[in-house]
Amino acid sequence: MLETALAIPYWLELAATIAGAVFGALSAVRARYDIFGVCCIAIVAGLAGGIMRDVLLQDYGIYAFQKPNLIIACVITGVAVFYFGKLITYFDPFVDFLDNLSVALWAVIGTGKALSAGLDIVPAVILGTITANGGGIVRDICMNREPEAFQAGTVYVSAALIGALAFALMKQNHLFDQYAAITCVVLVLGIRYAALKFGWRTRPARDYSDAVTQAVAKPVKHVVSRVRTHRRPSRAAQTTGLTGKIPPVTAKGVTGSMPPISSGSPSNTGSMAAVSAPSGVTSTDGENIYYPESDDQPTRPESET
Repeated sequence: MLETALAIPYWLELAATIAGAVFGALSAVRARYDIFGVCCIAIVAGLAGGIMRDVLLQDYGIYAFQKPNLIIACVITGVAVFYFGKLITYFDPFVDFLDNLSVALWAVIGTGKALSAGLDIVPAVILGTITANGGGIVRDICMNREPEAFQAGTVYVSAALIGALAFALMKQNHLFDQYAAITCVVLVLGIRYAALKFGWRTRPARDYSDAVTQAVAKPVKHVVSRVRTHRRPSRAAQTTGLTGKIPPVTAKGVTGSMPPISSGSPSNTGSMAAVSAPSGVTSTDGENIYYPESDDQPTRPESET
């Protein structure tokens, strides 16, 4: 056998085992199991954590089989709960204290045995946590329901994990290692009762993917829009198909200046002459009547002259 990290009295170890068996038996009674089922669930809840630890350690024997009195105690507890379950509930405060204490003690014992086997801090903490909470997990699996240890709720498994981690760090680094065990027990009990008093609860998963994606995408979109704006040609260039700047329109043309419009006769230089007003005859009512000068023009009436 491996040396234990904390030499606890046998009666305290027995009380911790019975506390786990009581919770397992009560769960089986509420599920309307028969007496055999209640006793089996009591054994599983009280000793399965240590059995899982010893199986994972290998070659060191199973502690529950080396101490058959613990198995008999679980069976007696199952029978008592099966017939007197209502009376057991009157001792809930005491049973809760034993349950919390058993979690702390099994965390210390499991972690200490793993360190004695030569394991590092991480596997030692895992084995300590399994020892403290493995019985409840196996109980729920045997009862075909989701393990309560994996669900959001009161701080229970996390307390054992923190206590086992503190114990392993102190023991491995020789930091007040003579007080490592009592520190773990006090830490687990303190977290458990503080969680019950202040309502500390673990929460289910919350997805922050959308928030992170939006926070990352916003500056990227801003940079991309600025790059597109610098590379985009002007609207006039898009309309005419030109890529350069369009010269401003001035009075001068492309090949030369436009001659001014004058009132003289047409010149040979191509300038536009002013169109003179045609000569005409004033009528009796004051209107000018224009008669084009041509050979076939009819004779003007004398009244118009």
